[in-house]
Amino acid sequence: LLNCIASSCITISYVQKKIFELYGYKIHKSSKIHPLCFFGFGKGRIIMDKHSFCNSKCFFDLSDDIIIGKNVAVGMNVTFLNSTHKLGDSNRRAKETIGLPIIIEDGCWIGANVVIMPGVTIKKGCVIGATALVTKDTEPNGLYVGKPAHKIKDLI
Repeated sequence: LLNCIASSCITISYVQKKIFELYGYKIHKSSKIHPLCFFGFGKGRIIMDKHSFCNSKCFFDLSDDIIIGKNVAVGMNVTFLNSTHKLGDSNRRAKETIGLPIIIEDGCWIGANVVIMPGVTIKKGCVIGATALVTKDTEPNGLYVGKPAHKIKDLI
């Protein structure tokens, strides 16, 4: 239902939002998730506040919640990866799965092809440059680029 109908280019917004509601997602009526996104099958929910959008081809892991604040712009092909594993011994390194939430605070702009790792909070007013790999929390109002992402400028 999520990945075939809600994510389809021909599904109208009203139907998409009703499907999201069925899964417990809370997408404000003024916000939008564009078509061709993929939704994981974990226990997490998407919570999106006012006037925000996620562009096409984003991946939402959903091993835990993904919380997006007000006035957030998310570019194409962004990966919200909120699952990891406990580290095991040399017989099996990836042990049980751990889900950690991802939080994008108000006013942020996430560029295309960004990867956001488990448990990360992107603080209010940040810009994350295209193709960045965000592995740790940011400081408010910063411009972050690179792999791993690092702050190159304070924004006013």
